[in-house]
Amino acid sequence: VIGGDGSLHRTINELARRNRLPFIDVAVVPAGTCNDFSRSLGLSRKRVEDAFRLACTGKSQSTDLGLMDKELFLNNAGFGRRPDPPGIRRRPLATLGAFRPVHLKATWDKGSIEGSFFMGIMCNASYFSGGLHFSKQVDPRDSMLDIYMIPVMPKWQLFSFLALGRFGRPVRFKQLFTVRASSLSIETDSDIWPQSDGEPPLSARRKVSFAVSDQKAMIVTQ
Repeated sequence: VIGGDGSLHRTINELARRNRLPFIDVAVVPAGTCNDFSRSLGLSRKRVEDAFRLACTGKSQSTDLGLMDKELFLNNAGFGRRPDPPGIRRRPLATLGAFRPVHLKATWDKGSIEGSFFMGIMCNASYFSGGLHFSKQVDPRDSMLDIYMIPVMPKWQLFSFLALGRFGRPVRFKQLFTVRASSLSIETDSDIWPQSDGEPPLSARRKVSFAVSDQKAMIVTQ
């Protein structure tokens, strides 16, 4: 797959529709906008020849897939970002300015939390939004999702954390809610637009579930 997270997302879901996931090795050559999953494999657009070499000579490993309702994802899924206006792609500051508090209840196998949050990310791999990360230790083969939810705070403060993340630092702060679970469901008081692997949201929802899928993908990793 020569592309980014969205191209991988569409490939994985099409292979699943054709019942071919267990039988097809998938290698990635980063050529997309963010390339966050390929980044977790140590691949970079600046060294594209390394990615082609791995694609042709590497070995595949059975890799977890997440499930957002009925849609598979490989890298991450979550909520918080609102759809861009037609024909317009918001810049990062405008995207941050469009965040609105969402009151929700999240439930997983060992607990629940209720409160107001700006965003939540269910991570199957480490990186999001072009290299930001909460932890580099997220493992896409541990049958767990690493879940992070950012509570309401002054937007200048949130921006400062995200800005530091652009310099390679983890986006971590004491208010950050974190949990590891195999599944989590969310109910909200207002509309959210869940997204997976950076793909545009299909519709607004007030209920959404995330889980580790029973299906696996054979990803070329070494």
